[in-house]
Amino acid sequence: MGQMIVSGIALGAIYGLVALGIVLVFKATGVLNFAHGEGVMLSTFVAFTLLKWKLPYALVVVLTLAFAAVFGMVMERLVIRRFVGKPLLVSGIATLGLFLLFGDVAVWIWGKDPFEFPGPFSQKPIMVAGIAISAADLGIVGTAAVLAGALFAFFRFTRLGIAMQACMENPTAAQLMGIPTRRIYSLAWALSSMIGAVAGLLIAPVTFLHFTMMQHVLHYAFAAAVLGGILSLPGSLIGGIVIGISANLTGAYVSSAWKEVVPFLVMLAILILRPHGLLARRHVKKV
Repeated sequence: MGQMIVSGIALGAIYGLVALGIVLVFKATGVLNFAHGEGVMLSTFVAFTLLKWKLPYALVVVLTLAFAAVFGMVMERLVIRRFVGKPLLVSGIATLGLFLLFGDVAVWIWGKDPFEFPGPFSQKPIMVAGIAISAADLGIVGTAAVLAGALFAFFRFTRLGIAMQACMENPTAAQLMGIPTRRIYSLAWALSSMIGAVAGLLIAPVTFLHFTMMQHVLHYAFAAAVLGGILSLPGSLIGGIVIGISANLTGAYVSSAWKEVVPFLVMLAILILRPHGLLARRHVKKV
């Protein structure tokens, strides 16, 4: 059980990072980005191409994050901006179109064959209290923790982070106070894309690099986002860990056939018992 919980936490941290990107753009712009996973996949393929050019891994990470930031801003500027404030169904269909487009682009450039992707962490196990913990699992959890701490500091102590929170809470009031909301929206999409790129670099060594690599992960990420609260950034990380652990324990002690189902049953139970999620605040509107 300890082994399953440890590996579930590592997988859940990846699900949480992907969910974090989804929640960030939804909280900032009200758009549910179904193409988030495909953007992650494209960023990971860019990293794979840079590695084939024999560039140092650290430089590849920096260039991949830069590509992801630009990619997110361009996508927001050219497509998403036209759907901000529109009904959720309209923007959702637009991002589904991007989902199909990005998948075809990946097949056109890199093909349909899976590729091995080198990970930044060693797979050598470390024994702790009789549990074999791989350095890769520790690295994934550590990366997620560092990234979560950096985001907390960004939103709490920087003017830009506070301005972004103001836009998330009340875009009209923020605009009246002189905050450039359109730039904040672009920044939110860039930040979401960068977080997704980090998740892609962590998941590719585990699942292989393929144009469908994020479709399964995205299902769990959406479940994690709903579980934690679709408007809660910390909730998305906690929801990812809950989903990761429950999936692993189900596969180990019940049946591998139920491994795909139980996380969604947990999500449905949360929607019935606590529709606003584990950590999201209940919003009350007086009319």
